Amino acid sequence: MCKKSGGILSCEGCQQAFCGKHVIEHRQYLAGKLDGIMQEHDLLQHDIEQISVDHSLLQKIDQWEKESLAKIHLAAKIARENIQKFLNQSKENLSKTCRDLAVNLCSSREADDYSENDFIHWIEQLKELKQEITSSSSIKIIQDKKSVIHLVKVENSNFNTNKSTNSNQMSLLTSEINLKIQEKYSDVLGPITLENGGFLAKHTGFIYQYAYTRGNLLYSHGHHTVRFQLEKCKQPYQIFFGCMSSKAVLGEGAFKYPCSVGWFGFDQVYEHGRCTNNCKKYGYKSSLIRANDVLQLIFDCNKQQIELFNERIKKTTILTVNINKTPYPWQFLMVMFHKDDCVKILSDA
Repeated sequence: MCKKSGGILSCEGCQQAFCGKHVIEHRQYLAGKLDGIMQEHDLLQHDIEQISVDHSLLQKIDQWEKESLAKIHLAAKIARENIQKFLNQSKENLSKTCRDLAVNLCSSREADDYSENDFIHWIEQLKELKQEITSSSSIKIIQDKKSVIHLVKVENSNFNTNKSTNSNQMSLLTSEINLKIQEKYSDVLGPITLENGGFLAKHTGFIYQYAYTRGNLLYSHGHHTVRFQLEKCKQPYQIFFGCMSSKAVLGEGAFKYPCSVGWFGFDQVYEHGRCTNNCKKYGYKSSLIRANDVLQLIFDCNKQQIELFNERIKKTTILTVNINKTPYPWQFLMVMFHKDDCVKILSDA
């Protein structure tokens, strides 16, 4: 502060008074400060321009791709081997039956010991043998459509367990590979805690506070079901289940986004930013939902719709998804409002 009494000017910023000489010095000081801020801004701008993809993330994706391809190759290898084993086993059984029949025919001819009854019996055996030859090729390929990567296994629908096949052979013939990728909670926002490896979500905040989470899997085609169990659910029911575009960032009010569709409490239905509670139109009544209920959230990408099914009351409600507003791929979105509410994702059966 200047102690001179003449020509005193005050600075509104620092609330100090200066004479004419010191005013110039103070302005120069402020100009220097501004230059420093601008330089800091330029450095920050340079840092932003230098931002690039984290190579460790790319390496993780490359590793996932490598492991997924290895699993697919292994599933295909096992399927091919099982087809060959089924055919070999069937061929061996048929050959044995055919040899036994030939021995009986030759023995009867050499002994000149046969009658019309023997003919009927042998003809019946030949018919059965022809039928088994036809059914021996009834091997089908089964796709695991619950998996994001649809793997295949081999099944012989006409394999007869009463035939002379030991338990080890049976285990070998019916072997299959299980390589499903399980849905679980991933991104979170607000007072929410994930437990049990990401399969359990708990509201850990205040009494009335939104807590957001969404899944780790992306849906862009096919038909997929995620089962949720409401382990703790206070009344009135206030949990949102639905979907949003994975291209959107998870933020406050995500259930109100134009790219979000789903069901909340108080019979509310959210469709691309619009909220309605018309029970007659949607057939959705949130007051019927109770603790321990199991809800199925179904993604039908082929029909461009999602479904919510309550396993206890056997009630389904369907919402159409506008893919122009909610472009693929989709992720499930769950929002809890009550403190201590707890929802578990059930593993695939």
